[in-house]
Amino acid sequence: MKQSLQSPAFASLALLPAPSIAHGLLPDDTSPWMAWNLTLSITLPLAFIVLVYLRGWWKRSRRGKPASPGQALAFFLGMVCFHIALQSPIEPLSNHFLFIHQVEHLLLRVLGPLLTILAMPLAALIQGLPRSIRHHVLVPVVRNRVIQTLYGFFSHPLVAPLLFLATLIFWQVPSIHDLAVQDRLLHELMHLSMIVSGFFFWWLIADPRKTARLPLGIRLIALWVVTVPNTLLGAWITLAKSPLYNVYDVLQGRWDVDRLFDQQLGGLLIWGPGAMMGVIGTAVILFLWIRSDQTSSHPGKVNTAVT
Repeated sequence: MKQSLQSPAFASLALLPAPSIAHGLLPDDTSPWMAWNLTLSITLPLAFIVLVYLRGWWKRSRRGKPASPGQALAFFLGMVCFHIALQSPIEPLSNHFLFIHQVEHLLLRVLGPLLTILAMPLAALIQGLPRSIRHHVLVPVVRNRVIQTLYGFFSHPLVAPLLFLATLIFWQVPSIHDLAVQDRLLHELMHLSMIVSGFFFWWLIADPRKTARLPLGIRLIALWVVTVPNTLLGAWITLAKSPLYNVYDVLQGRWDVDRLFDQQLGGLLIWGPGAMMGVIGTAVILFLWIRSDQTSSHPGKVNTAVT
């Protein structure tokens, strides 16, 4: 039971905002920096998650088991990443610029999930829920055989990295990408698949528990198996001699950016941050490795990230 509650499936279910977004083009007479969305289907769930976390943090603090300041900061920064990606001017501008769309994807599939996983917020989130919801909603979901089967599949050490990479490559196929930008439901599916695959992948890579499914050395291999194709994809888009995507109008020239330059910037945001993703992930794994050695040398030391 406790093991299931700490799974990435439930992290994804607990932390995903509703996928419905105010998707559309930016009107000609609207300043890009004033285009902040207040979509209730995203703002309210995010606000609810934060309030539940704060309530759980307070309850655990009274019991002497508070989250560390670093974990709390990581959680709030993760929530900020999702809010900025879906509610800030990034969202409407992503329909006009490939490079801004790639910023949005980095927030949704890398930074938001990774920061949230590093925060290990499930204990606080579970404690923050009303008792009736925990017992009558959460427990039946955790014990559901279908949910357990899906968790076992999506969190498999081969499946999670493959889905994380395949999600990026699939949605960057020019014809599919153009269609997704133009179709609201398909665009929402793009974002949802990136968030979910991001949670599963980064849970596999950055899980700080002693009971993690993968040894640290195998995590390092899995990380770089994903990072290399990610980098090659970015290089292909950056070095293309002509525009690959026809859907972007670069805000009809209002920023004096042409389509090919926009595409090169977008490719660089897959290429450069893709490599940085490997570096950051490696740093996280090495930190966990060092901490594991220190814990083994001091068996009485409590792992505060898990409690």
